[in-house]
Amino acid sequence: MKYLLAIYLLFTVSHNVAADTAIKLFHADHFQQILAQYSKQAFVLVLWSLDCPPCYKELALLGRERKQHSYNLVLISTDGAESIDEVAAVLKNNGLQGADNWLFSELGSAPLRYQIDPLWYGELPRSYLYTSDHQRTAISGVLTSTQLSSYK
Repeated sequence: MKYLLAIYLLFTVSHNVAADTAIKLFHADHFQQILAQYSKQAFVLVLWSLDCPPCYKELALLGRERKQHSYNLVLISTDGAESIDEVAAVLKNNGLQGADNWLFSELGSAPLRYQIDPLWYGELPRSYLYTSDHQRTAISGVLTSTQLSSYK
């Protein structure tokens, strides 16, 4: 009975975490939707994964930076829809539940990566600093505070 109660509580807590964090599923046409949403606005787009240790360092930095500076942040997890509860928990732990959060509809989908950047081969973390006229700078590896502050 205690075992069943523990499983129930774990499910309830993880379900509540996902419910507290709005995460949209990312399909092929959504990249254009993101660009349109931030038309004439600067934004930072970050691709990350649960299986990427450096991504956790970057998410922690983004969480700290968002508390100090306001900027448009789009986070896309490449983990696939089945990982939504884990992704939500990581975002919440880093104070990023208020960002524009997305999750690949399929795990590691090459066509979805191609929609974002045909020259991106899937290395993570991968970030793009977009200016208000949508000129972008691609960065492979963990963002730094200096890169973020020079962008703002």
